[in-house]
Amino acid sequence: MGSLSGARAVLAHLQRRELQLLQELSDVRKVLAAQKVVLDELVKASAVPYIDRLPNELLAEIFLLLRDERKRLIRVSCRWRAVVFDTGRMWSEIDMEVDSLTMRKSYLKRSREAPLTLTIRRVIPEPDFFLPHANRWHTLNVFGSTEVTLSLISQIILPSLRHLVLCGAELSLHDVPAMRSWAPALKHLELIDWEPPLPHRPLSQIVPESLEELLITCNHDWNFEKDSMHFPSLRRLTLDVGDPIPFLEAIVAPKLASFSFTPDDKESFSETFTGTKMKFINVSYLALSDMREVNEENFRLFELLCQVFSGIRHTDIHVAYLPTLFPNHGPGAIDHCTRIESLDIQGIVLGSFQPLQDLVYGFEKRMRFGQRKLHLKLTGNRFMDKVVMLNTSDTLFQRLQECCASVVLDGIPVSPQLYLPT
Repeated sequence: MGSLSGARAVLAHLQRRELQLLQELSDVRKVLAAQKVVLDELVKASAVPYIDRLPNELLAEIFLLLRDERKRLIRVSCRWRAVVFDTGRMWSEIDMEVDSLTMRKSYLKRSREAPLTLTIRRVIPEPDFFLPHANRWHTLNVFGSTEVTLSLISQIILPSLRHLVLCGAELSLHDVPAMRSWAPALKHLELIDWEPPLPHRPLSQIVPESLEELLITCNHDWNFEKDSMHFPSLRRLTLDVGDPIPFLEAIVAPKLASFSFTPDDKESFSETFTGTKMKFINVSYLALSDMREVNEENFRLFELLCQVFSGIRHTDIHVAYLPTLFPNHGPGAIDHCTRIESLDIQGIVLGSFQPLQDLVYGFEKRMRFGQRKLHLKLTGNRFMDKVVMLNTSDTLFQRLQECCASVVLDGIPVSPQLYLPT
């Protein structure tokens, strides 16, 4: 055993060594922290932005959503500029009213082999503008100079034309050249403000048999002989006409799956439908868009349409139709639709409990009769005051959830309580 003084000397030495090591550790930690900062800055400086990690094909798809911002896109980087100019679809839409002759020629060249879209208002395209690219015209929108345009394009075969919009400005469809000769593969047709053709030349003799979607907007009634218009490929029909029933009686469309109608303030509609119950048995979707005015004639027409399209599975209607869908007494329009699965109610305005009460009454009645629960979607009026909110813990709303297969709210502000779609 050593002396006391020797032991104290050793302890003092060890303590000094401990302090030295602690200081070295502190210095190393400071250097380590500084080095991490340097490393992070180097990583950030050398990192590739997420947008630049995307392949050109995906970048091009994003740019197509920003087609109108082409001039800005090409200024971002050399790569973006190259993608924009190498993507034919970025240059495939031409507006005769907006784009100059030089721009149109440039767009045609840059579009390469991409399908083309042309919009015509007052400026008429030159024949040599159409002809060299006849096999590429995919979409044609004619909002003016319709007669002259039709006389021009009817002399050309447009084999790739799929989408056609024609504004007639009260011209007669009777004088329209048969589309089946110059647009044999047409799929989508919109007719705006045309007078109906004469009975001896029904619409089905004008449009090609390939037509799958037809939209008609005009103030005239279409009165033709029963089952005189055959549309073998038609799947979707949208009408904004005076009375839809005569048109429905006149058409034969075995593949029709969707029907949409925009009612107006017409004083009277057809009271009966002379077709068979099986005529539109394949139609699964019925939509009646926003009403211009609520009246009893609209209600009667809606119930008649539910009878005509009794096989529908989904319907999209304005909230004003609820009294007809679920009346307080007797059967409602929905009782004609024995296959119905879902309802989309548009135009909900908070502040009135009547729509919810009508829905709860109707759905609870269905439950009492052992009918299936329906999927419900409530869509708010876009002009609705967002300050007024739906209290999802309210007893009436909870009753609604209990008697539905599901309830989805779209554009309807809810109170802060947690809302989970059922």
